[in-house]
Amino acid sequence: MTTADKTKTSLAKFEEFFSTKYKDHVFEALEKYPDQRSVIVDYLDLEMFDPDLADLLIEKPEEVIKASQKAIKNIDPLRKNADLNIRLENVTNNIPLRFLRSKFIGKFISVDGIVRKTDEIRPRIVTAVFECRGCMRLHEVKQSSNMISEPSLCADCGGRSFRLLQEESEFLDTQAVKVQEPLENLSGGEQPRQISVVLEDDLVDTLTPGDIVRITGTLRTVRDEKTRRFKNFIYGNYTEHLEQEFEELQISPEDEAAIMELSQDPHIYEKIIKSTAPSIHGYRDVKEAIALQLFGGAGKELDDKTRLRGDIHILIVGDPGIGKSQMLKYVSKLAPRGIYTSGKGTSGVGLTAAAVRDEFGGWSLEAGALVLGDRGNVCVDELDKMREEDRSAIHEALEQQTISIAKAGIMATLNSRCSVLAAANPKFGRFDSYKSIAEQIELPSTILSRFDLIFVVEDKPEETKDRNLARHILNTHKEDNMLYEIDPELLRKYIAYARRNIQPTLTDGAMDVLEEFYVSMRNSSIDEDSPVPITARQLEAIIRLSEASAKIKLKPQVDPEDAHQAIKLSQACLKQVGYDPETGKIDIDKVEGRPPKSERDKFRILMEVIKELEEEYGGRAPTNILISEMADRYNISEEKVEEIIKVLKHKGVIFEPSRGYLKVV
Repeated sequence: MTTADKTKTSLAKFEEFFSTKYKDHVFEALEKYPDQRSVIVDYLDLEMFDPDLADLLIEKPEEVIKASQKAIKNIDPLRKNADLNIRLENVTNNIPLRFLRSKFIGKFISVDGIVRKTDEIRPRIVTAVFECRGCMRLHEVKQSSNMISEPSLCADCGGRSFRLLQEESEFLDTQAVKVQEPLENLSGGEQPRQISVVLEDDLVDTLTPGDIVRITGTLRTVRDEKTRRFKNFIYGNYTEHLEQEFEELQISPEDEAAIMELSQDPHIYEKIIKSTAPSIHGYRDVKEAIALQLFGGAGKELDDKTRLRGDIHILIVGDPGIGKSQMLKYVSKLAPRGIYTSGKGTSGVGLTAAAVRDEFGGWSLEAGALVLGDRGNVCVDELDKMREEDRSAIHEALEQQTISIAKAGIMATLNSRCSVLAAANPKFGRFDSYKSIAEQIELPSTILSRFDLIFVVEDKPEETKDRNLARHILNTHKEDNMLYEIDPELLRKYIAYARRNIQPTLTDGAMDVLEEFYVSMRNSSIDEDSPVPITARQLEAIIRLSEASAKIKLKPQVDPEDAHQAIKLSQACLKQVGYDPETGKIDIDKVEGRPPKSERDKFRILMEVIKELEEEYGGRAPTNILISEMADRYNISEEKVEEIIKVLKHKGVIFEPSRGYLKVV
C-alpha cells in the first residue's frame, strides 16, 4: 500500500473514530474553538478501536496526526475549518532518555524526566504573507521551519522581489524546554542525560522547572549550523505531570473517607510519628519534628504584603552512622518535589539558579535545588562541608523563601517556598556537649539562627538501647516487608489533604499558653547579668510547630494541647543545644552559634585586666602575668585564657606589639 493510500485509509478511520467513540469530546472542543485548541485522545482507546492505526501512529506520527486533524474538519457540522490539535495521552512506547537512539528518529515516543529549564516563549511563523514589490500582489506561503521560504515567482508580473508583511502573517507560540532523566534511574558514575523539547500553541507555559513529567511527541533531529553535527530533540504533542506538589495530589472520595476515618483515631499523632522514617530505630523527637515539617505550619500574607512563612526548617547535628542521611532520603522520597543534595558537591548556583546561554545567544536561568523544591522539601546533607561563598545562597531562601538573582543582565526573584531539612557532622568526629554548636560545626550563626529546631543526636553506648537497635536492624533484614503503622501511600495522601484543606488558627487558650511560656522564659532570671534564653524568632517557630500539630489531627484550630506539644519539642532542642553548663541556664546565643553570655563575660574580664596591666607596665600587658592574674582572681585556667586571647586577636580587638606582650586596640 502506498503512502497516499495509507493516508486515505487513516483519514477514513479517524472520521469513523471521532464520529463514534469521541463524538462528545470533538463537538465540545469545536464549540469552544478557538478558546480551546486541543482534543485529548487516549492512545489505548485508539488501539482498541483499530490496532493497525495505533501502530501506524507510532511509525509515521506526522502523516497520521495530519490525517486526524483533517478528519475533524471533515466531520465538523458547523464547517468552522478549525485547526484543532490532536493530543495523545497514555502512549505505550515509553523510552528511557538514555536509550533514545537514531532508530527512534521520526517515531512517536514518550519520555519521563524532570524539567530543568524553560526558555522564553517566542513566536514561530506558520503562514507568511509576501507582497510583490512590482505589482503589490499578496502571496501566502506555508512555512515548515524557521528558515523563511519566499515565493519563487509572482504569478501576475513574474517578479522575483518580495516583502514579508509580518502583521498579515500567521504566528504560533513556541517554547523550548530542557528535560533531564530521573536521577533514581542512574547507576554510579553516570551523568544524567538531557534532551530539548519544543512545545507549541497551547502547550507553552504549562511546565515549570522542577516538574516531574511525561512528555509525548515525535523524536526529530536538526543539524547544528556551527558544528555541522546533528542533535535530537522532541517535538512535543502532550505533557503530563507525573508527580504533583502535596497540594495537587489526586485524592478520590474513597481516599477522603479513609483519611477522615484515620483522623478520628485518638492515637493518630503517635502513629504518624512511628510511620516517619520507620527503617530507623529510636530518635522520637527527631521523627516528631520531621512529621511536623511534612505537614507544615500555616503561611500567612499580611495586608502590607509581608509574608510569614509556614515552612519549618530543621538541622540535625550528630555522630556518624546514626542514620541522618537515611532520614533525609526518606523525606525526599515521601514528599512530592522532594530534592536531595549533598553540601560537598553542591555549589551556590547549584542551590539557587545558574545563568545559562541559550542557543539564540541570550541568557536564561536554570533552576537549582532550592527553586526546584518550591512548595516541597529540600534535604541538604553535609551542610557543614559547603564552601563559604556557597552558604550565603541559603540565607535568603531560609527566611524570606525567595532567591534574588542579578546575573548576566537578568534581575529576578525566584520563589523557594520549601522546608529545609539539613544534616551536619561535628568537625572533630563526635559531638562534645560542653562546647557550643558553632565551635563544632563550621556554620555561621546567621544560618544556625534560621533553623526552627536544631537536634543533636549522640551515639552513646547503652545496653538496652543497643539491644533494641540491633533487634530492629536484624528484623528489617530478615523480613521483606516492614510493618507500617500507616500505609505510605495513604500517609502521602493524608499529608496532601491536610496541607490543602487545613489552615488552623490560634485559639485564645493556645495564645495564652504560648504567651506565658515566652514571658516566663525571658524573665526566668531578671537580673542584669542573665543570658537571653529565647527571642521572638523562637516564638514564631513554636507557633509554626503548634499549627503543624493541629494539622496532623486535621483540626481547624490550634488548642492548648498543640501549643504544649510544640513547647515540649522546642524545649528539648534548647536544652540539648543551648544549655550553658557554667551558668546552668539556657542561652539562645549558644543555640545560634554566637559566644554564650558566660563566654562574653570572660572576654570582658580579660580586656579589663589587660587595660589594668597596660597602665602598670607602660602601655603593654605581659602575657605571663595576665595568665596568673586571671587564675588568681577569677579561677580561669591557662588553656582558657590562651583560647580567649586567640579569639580576641582573630576579631582584631587586641594585638601583640612584641612577643609575650598584649595591647588593646
